Amino acid sequence: MSVKEIMHETTIVKPTTSVLEASKLMRDKNIGSVLVKVNDLDYGIVTERDILFKVISKELSPKRTTVKDTMTELRYTIDSNATIQKASELFNIHHIRRLPVMENGELVGMITARDVAKRCVFRYYKIMQDYSKEESKKGWR
Repeated sequence: MSVKEIMHETTIVKPTTSVLEASKLMRDKNIGSVLVKVNDLDYGIVTERDILFKVISKELSPKRTTVKDTMTELRYTIDSNATIQKASELFNIHHIRRLPVMENGELVGMITARDVAKRCVFRYYKIMQDYSKEESKKGWR
């Protein structure tokens, strides 16, 4: 299964966006991160954890602090045609939970460790369900 099949849309904000605005956007969209478009080639990411550790715990003003001051530079991305197994490897090797998805050098979406886990659980459940149906057709032995 490819990353393209389970990726989702990502939300992009400007570097000058306040952390308060970004957090409201995350709340309203029920998402855990936003991407920050620094320029045509570079992006950063701001997560709920970034806001908690880099702003709130330091008693900085979310209204005056920008996402550019809070973001983490994106170091890892994944191609949309890569497998979810490859995404899982990247999550584990680099200790990350989110991967921006690229296609022909353009950002096209986001995949999270949760997306991969849900898909794996669903596939396992489906396999077990199919197995159970086949076994029940055989009757008592």
